[in-house]
Amino acid sequence: MPRTFLFPRPRPRGLLGRRLEMDEQWVLAAGVLGGLLLLWVAPGIPFKLLGFAVTAGLSGWAVLVPWQGRTFLKWFEIRRTHRRLLRDGRLLYRSIAPKVGRRGDGTPEKVAPPPGIPDVEWISARTAYGDLAILLQTDEAMFTAAIEVEGQKNFGGLDAEDKEALVGAWEFLLKSTADSGGRVRRLQWVSRVVPTDPNAHARDAEARRDAAAPQWLHDSYDQLLRTVAISAEDRRLLIVVGIPYDAELVAEARRYRTLHEGFGIVLGKEIEEFIRRLGLAQLRWVRNLDEPALASWFHHSYDPSHWINDTAGMDRASAWPAEVDARDPAVMLSRSWEGTEPWHSVTAWWKQLPVLPVGVNFLAPLLLYVQDVIFTVAVTMDLVTSDEALREAMADVTNEIGQADSKVGKVGDPREAKDRRTATATMHDIANGAAGIRLAGWVTVTAPDAEKLRQHRDLLRAQATRANLRLEWCDREHFRAHANTLPLAGGLLKG
Repeated sequence: MPRTFLFPRPRPRGLLGRRLEMDEQWVLAAGVLGGLLLLWVAPGIPFKLLGFAVTAGLSGWAVLVPWQGRTFLKWFEIRRTHRRLLRDGRLLYRSIAPKVGRRGDGTPEKVAPPPGIPDVEWISARTAYGDLAILLQTDEAMFTAAIEVEGQKNFGGLDAEDKEALVGAWEFLLKSTADSGGRVRRLQWVSRVVPTDPNAHARDAEARRDAAAPQWLHDSYDQLLRTVAISAEDRRLLIVVGIPYDAELVAEARRYRTLHEGFGIVLGKEIEEFIRRLGLAQLRWVRNLDEPALASWFHHSYDPSHWINDTAGMDRASAWPAEVDARDPAVMLSRSWEGTEPWHSVTAWWKQLPVLPVGVNFLAPLLLYVQDVIFTVAVTMDLVTSDEALREAMADVTNEIGQADSKVGKVGDPREAKDRRTATATMHDIANGAAGIRLAGWVTVTAPDAEKLRQHRDLLRAQATRANLRLEWCDREHFRAHANTLPLAGGLLKG
């Protein structure tokens, strides 16, 4: 029987129950207490009742009533932060890479990243698979490194047993990585799709054809062109490894000559061991992203006219674009040094995963069936040990049962019953050996102008709906959300 996946409904994790977030509960409590205080101090019954109704009603409206797609409370911090950054001028970024120069050892001076990108320190590591760029994100207290991989090319054409074997292999890699006691605690998939010209090779061959060459050579090459299939998209797949910064890691790195060198050696060994285990998940290693390759990826993400493989002159200083303009609440504009017109980018997060059972190919409409669109899909996963995952699943089941409205004579909400069954099934799956993860998904779409951006955004939303996903666009914080689709293993709060 083909495997299906059940995603439990995300529950707020407030102080009391799982129906409201902590800040929402505090606002409601403050509104009720403020209303009670007015009942005590206000003169006259009408003023008492009016004060209580207004105070409690405003707090309830701020927390419970949708406004422009979100509640007022959820918009409050987003709008406040956007106004502050706009007032400080930090939403208009211009790179100073051409002016910083280089140190005596040849490394470039540090260049501040665009808004939304955490402060990073670049570390070089050597592995048996080549050089590797490791980023220390000081705000997140995490090291990250990116590896380009290649999965099963004909996954959709495999029979059910082969699909099940591949999914089981990936599940085994997750479980073994989480339970092995190693340092890798976070993984991120980054899928980048860029349309290409399928006729570019044929036009280039025609332009460079030597008229004096023998006819049999012309015929042979024409036959070769008809035989070779040229893909219309350049698809790249990265897996980003996240290793927490902790005292034990620092102590081990201090045994070497410098802390920088120690981090490179210790983390290089850890990531090298992870690369060796990729074969367990039927993944083929393609290359490590060293400093030029990772810098080129960053630059390409902001300006697709810079090709991913163009690593000439790319380093930690030139990784960032020439300009990023995030002042418009609805779009982020960015351009490279060579470009004159900016590219338009917007980012959405996966607000809701499928609420019905889905198969292993449920993301195919989003990943494979979108044509002529530049977009990135990123999924960040925190690895959870089996014991911790089972403990959280049991707590979710307990909360679902405790919040069930099962009064005598009242028809129960079938959605609540389905959520209880899903939570129970998740608990039993983990008990039977399934891997436990926390995940968040993000989608970034980029276009050369506003009209194409609108068309491509609508197309992606439609394909996400076919994949049973619900997207929410990150207005007023596209610059920050865009960073979650970069190979930085971001977009997920620490558990």
